[in-house]
Amino acid sequence: MTSKSDAVPEESDQQQQTQAVQSEAKTAEQDPAQSVAPAESKSVPPMQKEKQKVYRPSDERPDHNNQRLSLLGIECYESPRLKLYTDIDPKLAQKLPAVIEQFYPALENYFGPLPPNREGTEFQVTGYIMQDRERFEKAGVIPGLLARIINGRHQGAQFWMESQTEEYYLRHLMLHEYTHCYSMIMKNIGAPVWYLEGIAESMATHRIGADGKFQFNVMPHNKNDFAGLGRISLIQEAVQNAPPPTMLDVMQLTPDDFAKDDAATYSWSWALCQFFDKHPRYQAAFRELAHHMQGAGFSEKIKQVVGPDPVEVNDAWLLFARNLQPGYDSKRAMISFIRGQDLEKDSSKTEIIDAYRGWQSSGVHVTRGETYKVSATGMFTLAQQPKPWKSTADGISFQYFNGQPLGRLLMMIRPDPDNASRMKTLLREYPQGAEAVWMAPASGTVYFRLNDAWNSLNDNEGAVQVKVTRNPQVTGNTPEK
Repeated sequence: MTSKSDAVPEESDQQQQTQAVQSEAKTAEQDPAQSVAPAESKSVPPMQKEKQKVYRPSDERPDHNNQRLSLLGIECYESPRLKLYTDIDPKLAQKLPAVIEQFYPALENYFGPLPPNREGTEFQVTGYIMQDRERFEKAGVIPGLLARIINGRHQGAQFWMESQTEEYYLRHLMLHEYTHCYSMIMKNIGAPVWYLEGIAESMATHRIGADGKFQFNVMPHNKNDFAGLGRISLIQEAVQNAPPPTMLDVMQLTPDDFAKDDAATYSWSWALCQFFDKHPRYQAAFRELAHHMQGAGFSEKIKQVVGPDPVEVNDAWLLFARNLQPGYDSKRAMISFIRGQDLEKDSSKTEIIDAYRGWQSSGVHVTRGETYKVSATGMFTLAQQPKPWKSTADGISFQYFNGQPLGRLLMMIRPDPDNASRMKTLLREYPQGAEAVWMAPASGTVYFRLNDAWNSLNDNEGAVQVKVTRNPQVTGNTPEK
């Protein structure tokens, strides 16, 4: 079991549904009033029948005696979208329903509005935040059939969670479980568990603006404002010791994997959702998944997200996972994989490499064993505060990032994707500077970037001209990482 500051949400009650999606899903319930035959004896042609109306399940939450619970030390705090029962500090508890009121429109915007129920009542969730779990057990508000609650669990329009030592993470876990209640309230959920948990983690990740308004589904930009979350730190530690899991590895996570109370499992599912959700190329198709969570529709939609080249998407994912840091700039870090052209012997090609972007194609395809020379000219600016730092492709010797001078020209060769083993191959980086000669370690397309933190690209200006020459007069060695 993890400590409360590094807590992970518990697996949802409906995760087992994701393992057996029926081929023909019943995604709607029919209004009996619409099924009454008309007075005329003639049958109504199928195309003229009124469209079957969809309802969300009826509200089956139990009613509690609030006065009795108060005598037991459990107070009720209510808003239109949340009825909260808790024994935590009242000063904190009374602020939580207002957070949900800001959260609810974000859920509607992302997943779409919920259909009405037959009774016409508004959607509301009952939550239980427990500092002393035994108190809630004695009160009889934890169903006997409910599986163990380590940190959080939901069932229908109710959730139960342990209190947390960090105020941020208490709100985060509440938002995570509320996302489950909202997004999984309909029947026959067919979305896989990596998505269900990853998107709940994504929606719950929030920050508070200077005006007091909440922003949801954000990329953490520092550690202090997201105290207790630790997702990025866990990933950074993991990739220092081993390659990141492939995209397919994450997509094949099972409910049992999440049941182990492993913070890393939640971190990887969150990271994959963030990769797709924030990536300019994949964002629109990925966000469409939220509208196809029932039945078998999700499986078809995820194929559209990945597209015809899973190796390309996986390479982009592995770069994201390897370089993830607070404030990671997905827009400027986006890479376009376009196969370069082979150079004739003793010929060269020049490309502009911008300082404010991540990896950029040189347009050159190299052949294993052949010798190439890279030369870069030009000046660019890194950062603006406290003052602009001017640099060449050799970089700034007094400031480093990832073991290399800030601004140094870096090279990456993307090997030709000729077999399935490429899915697990990390793209290696090689420092170049203003001039380097080397022998190609593999056949593939060359990419360059000017070294800088992935959360600091936005204030860079300028570019360098990089020339790649094949078979220069100087003999080269295999480039060193």
